[in-house]
Amino acid sequence: MDLEQARVTLQSQNERLKQENDQLKSFLSVMKENIDLRARMQSFNNDTMEDIAASQLKTTTEWQNTLTERQFRNEMQQTKVKQEQRTSSPVDFKTLIQSSMNTDTDVKGAPQSSQDESPPDAEGPDRLFGEISFQLDRRILSFVFQGQKRLYGFTVLNIADKVTEVCTHPLTGKVDEGYRLYLTQRFAGLMDRLTQLGYKMTLHPIFTEFIVNSYGILKERPEKNSAQEQDYNNPDFLKKQILTSAPRQLQKDLLLVLNCLCSMAEMDGKPLFLW
Repeated sequence: MDLEQARVTLQSQNERLKQENDQLKSFLSVMKENIDLRARMQSFNNDTMEDIAASQLKTTTEWQNTLTERQFRNEMQQTKVKQEQRTSSPVDFKTLIQSSMNTDTDVKGAPQSSQDESPPDAEGPDRLFGEISFQLDRRILSFVFQGQKRLYGFTVLNIADKVTEVCTHPLTGKVDEGYRLYLTQRFAGLMDRLTQLGYKMTLHPIFTEFIVNSYGILKERPEKNSAQEQDYNNPDFLKKQILTSAPRQLQKDLLLVLNCLCSMAEMDGKPLFLW
């Protein structure tokens, strides 16, 4: 690809990202109006004031520089995602999970219990949902920034900023335009591939971050060559866990995330879960 073709491709990708960004801003505006209207309606009922206070948005804490990849994984569990303001469609993921769990409980006739804010402590299907989401995000970052040893502070949502950051000389501030173009093209090419599978840049990076924050990730890696390791790298096993254990409203997007992870594993010839 000559320089002119690269320039045209870059302009095209920039335009697409700009359109997605404008779309996201539009959705955010609708969500804010919806939240404000709901809050005003609920304010007339004093019995619901506690619920309104509990549903206030929690801001995402800014990730700080550190030296280990493991801290990056732990931070993804602890950081609180902006659940209502950062979705590209009028969906409150947390409410979906709670309502789905409450509905399932009502069917069984058991009393409802409150949803804990923190990820579950026990290993199980729920943590697998977070691990699948984490593995896809990490796979995307590793593909784009293949020469980057540390990915702490990198997210799929801030890839554009990080591309510029890693291409900027720390002393002179000069941007290596050739390297930036190279990274941008790698990201655009990958997004083209994932988009064909249904991945949306305006939705799924937010979705995967939310799933990681809500369910956590696996605390311990399985023993090498164990039955558990084989299960975790078996798409059919993971699909079954999603269909049998995940809230129904989240299953479609979780299956899409898994499908994208399988596609990337097929592309690089590595296992689904990279430790």
